[in-house]
Amino acid sequence: MNDQDKQFITQQILDVGRQLYAALDSKIMAAHAQQLAQMQDVRRLAVVQLAPKNNFCLVTDHPIAYESNDHTVPRGTKDDNTRNQRFCHAIESHFGRKVTALDLGCAGGGLVFDFLIRGNAAFGIEGSDYSLRAQRAEWSIIPDYLKTCDITKPFSLIDQKTGTKAKFDVITMWEVLEHIEESLLPQLFANVKSHLADGGLFVGSAATYDDVANGVSYHPTVKPETWWRELVRQHGLEFVPKSMFQFKDFCRGSGNENAFYDADFSKNPELGFHFVMKHVAA
Repeated sequence: MNDQDKQFITQQILDVGRQLYAALDSKIMAAHAQQLAQMQDVRRLAVVQLAPKNNFCLVTDHPIAYESNDHTVPRGTKDDNTRNQRFCHAIESHFGRKVTALDLGCAGGGLVFDFLIRGNAAFGIEGSDYSLRAQRAEWSIIPDYLKTCDITKPFSLIDQKTGTKAKFDVITMWEVLEHIEESLLPQLFANVKSHLADGGLFVGSAATYDDVANGVSYHPTVKPETWWRELVRQHGLEFVPKSMFQFKDFCRGSGNENAFYDADFSKNPELGFHFVMKHVAA
């Protein structure tokens, strides 16, 4: 057998191998898709059985953050779906009961799902409609509990039981603050303050580095923690000790394995910080 024949036979073997692999891969993908669909059905049932009925109605004249790079060139909103039941447990333990929770910049809605299946009343708002249109992550599971609007513009969540503005025990923003233009922060904090219950907690994380991908900057407001502390106090909020949480309780900035990608601020403090805020004490 000459070299040309060997090369021909080798090529035939490789071609057959590729065909077998493709056939096997398609079967695996089909089986995976079927299993995923079945899992989604189970998760929908879990929400029906465990979650309180949604009584929050979103009122806004700005249904999407059209001017944000996070909407025009989706990145985090396309990939993130952070979950952390440790955080939910810590919040429940702090208040000693089930709670009301609002997640701003909720991306895939994972934290809202975690609160709901533990029997808490929860709602999530995302600036981009990418996940809604793609029906990704939790948007196909809990559509009544996830909505879109520009959180830098006035909005109200109305409690349909009382007809008044809803007040939440905990409002969260996980690495969202740095995505907001500095000039838009006053209205954002006004929205947080008006929806935060007396004694409620405003909890989250903020990145302190610029994030540029393919020439697009996603972090227009990169400031140190001291800058944020001074700013929020001007808007009726103040930092308080984080003693009610352990480091791993935080949903992001904690090396969370349930996030698409998550930095660990304990190992790299230059990347960001966690915050817990309340209304400024009278």
